[in-house]
Amino acid sequence: MLARADLRWELVGLSALVVLATYALLVEGWRQLLAALGGALGHADAARVWFVSNLARYMPGWFWSLGAMTELARRRGVPVTLSTSSAVVITIVNVFTGLAVATAFAATTPTLLDSARGRVVIAVGAIALLAMPVLAPRLVGVARRITGRELAIPRVGVRAVVVAAVTTALAWLAYGVAFWILTAAVLPGGWRDLPGCIALYTLSYLFGLFNPAPAGIGAAEGAMVLLAPQLGVATSAEAAVLAVVVRVWRTVLEILPGLVALALGGSRLEGTDQPSRGSRIP
Repeated sequence: MLARADLRWELVGLSALVVLATYALLVEGWRQLLAALGGALGHADAARVWFVSNLARYMPGWFWSLGAMTELARRRGVPVTLSTSSAVVITIVNVFTGLAVATAFAATTPTLLDSARGRVVIAVGAIALLAMPVLAPRLVGVARRITGRELAIPRVGVRAVVVAAVTTALAWLAYGVAFWILTAAVLPGGWRDLPGCIALYTLSYLFGLFNPAPAGIGAAEGAMVLLAPQLGVATSAEAAVLAVVVRVWRTVLEILPGLVALALGGSRLEGTDQPSRGSRIP
């Protein structure tokens, strides 16, 4: 079926543009979060740190990108406590808002609500949301092990949490819209259900996020094939094709910006410790 897929390249390009715009939103949200915690990075440095650290997702284990972001920000003059705090907070809130978005949109999908498996998916999402306050502090211990330092995470104010929550929630919605556009580019039969697409992409991404395989390879695709019929987005055969296309699409859009950042500014990321450049973004 993949060989017979008739891609609509203009929609593939549009979906890629939505993803790139989402990256810009996430980078700026992280800068604002860092400022709320008392640190600062310029636009160019923040983009380089973000994109280069994203390459670490392609190493086994989900935590490498968190450690890479902490270390690269430290090299640009951000105190390690603040760089670690921002990385941990954005990771925790990203998972929390992802679960919220996925559960909310899955709950609006009639085909999911009508099946026992679908109700289990929604229940698991709701339980995971309730468990986040208990599980979140464990990431601090992970950050300590990654950085090799005894970290004292500063108190995180309401503004920092709001910035992270709004940014990541909008990003999940934007990723879902990009995926919705991609389904129209790949699958026959016109546009699929938008809420179902947002729920499917978010759930499959979350399944892969904490999988030990690089970038969640295998887990995300398996979740997509399993859940697509339940969410009324695609048949199992269509979802198998879609999963392969999405993996290639995601890999290119995640790796290429990081490689460009390395090529254009890699030497700046190799600097030594510098004094922090103030408590607010210039």
